[in-house]
Amino acid sequence: MSHAEQRKTQDDKPLIFQGEMLALDLVNTEVMRRGQRHDLLTTPQDVVHWWQATCQHHPELDGGSGTNEDTTVYDQALLDALKTLRTALRAIFDALVAEKTPEMADISVLNAVLRTNYTALEYSAQGDLVPMVRTTNTTQGLVLAPIALSALSLISQGERKRLHRCENERCILFFYDTTRSATRRWCSLACMDRARSSRRYHQAKQHTTS
Repeated sequence: MSHAEQRKTQDDKPLIFQGEMLALDLVNTEVMRRGQRHDLLTTPQDVVHWWQATCQHHPELDGGSGTNEDTTVYDQALLDALKTLRTALRAIFDALVAEKTPEMADISVLNAVLRTNYTALEYSAQGDLVPMVRTTNTTQGLVLAPIALSALSLISQGERKRLHRCENERCILFFYDTTRSATRRWCSLACMDRARSSRRYHQAKQHTTS
């Protein structure tokens, strides 16, 4: 694939970082367009593009999780692993938003990734001993580990009332409400405007037919 073709492929799949948490940003790689669900991760190259953009959006991904050396292999296996984790996380977050208990099968998928992580004492650039999270999965862990840890943090430390699925009925995106008032209900202002426009349209249509 040429550079121009690669750019076009990437531009045709605009990435979304509205979840406020890494785990939610992975789930949000599935979007709705014209009433149809679209997957933004369909090839290993999509994973490369998404992870590069993710690291820019989440500057805390500076090597604190993963192996000492980046040995990630961006292949079909990593794509499949990401999709498996994404499916489990979507089900978990759906259950939490609905105030239900997540299925153990989905929790087991998350736990399988978490079990590849461990904490070790290492020297920082300043010469201080600090705990660092590492992974035994040398080919996928640098990507999977921080996503799983983000999910763990959200589930165990986050405020459940701040986890939402966008109130636009035609949207499937999740977000963690970081506003002081905790009143955010849409993934974006654009989605809010679309939802309100749709509601006004249907109200006007009902009024004219009544």
